[in-house]
Amino acid sequence: MNKTTKLLLSTTLAGTAIIGTSWTSSADAASAAVTNPKTVTSQPAQKSNPYEAAGIDDPAAFHTFFIKLQQAVAKNDKKAVASMISYPLNVNTNGKTYKFQTPARFIAKYDSIMTPEVKRTLGYAIEEDLFANWQGVMVGNGQLWISQFDGKIAVYAVNK
Repeated sequence: MNKTTKLLLSTTLAGTAIIGTSWTSSADAASAAVTNPKTVTSQPAQKSNPYEAAGIDDPAAFHTFFIKLQQAVAKNDKKAVASMISYPLNVNTNGKTYKFQTPARFIAKYDSIMTPEVKRTLGYAIEEDLFANWQGVMVGNGQLWISQFDGKIAVYAVNK
């Protein structure tokens, strides 16, 4: 059960305790709709792509990318990580933005970009807890940002 489901469930239970009503099961609701055609029931559609707001059209592709990124960083595979970057890569630190234009430059500065804190944040990140908006998918508190560019999912910013 993810955080959103737990939050909704606890909010519903608290509301039920306060107002003294309860939810009916979907079978009860369907039964009520058959016996009383004026009863309209609707259940919210399950969102199938949690990364849609970030411009990522295939959640399975994002999942694969995210796991590969975590593994490459854990193995300190600089070349593999460099292939998962959208260039120019923005690295933001101490109020300044540095742009890395090529994989070779990224690899040369890898250890100063992929700091122990950034690596730790990515390593402990759980996909279900990632935040997505129009800017991309945020890892941690914004240490990494991922989006899709010309059909390719990639890291486009690192914040240290």
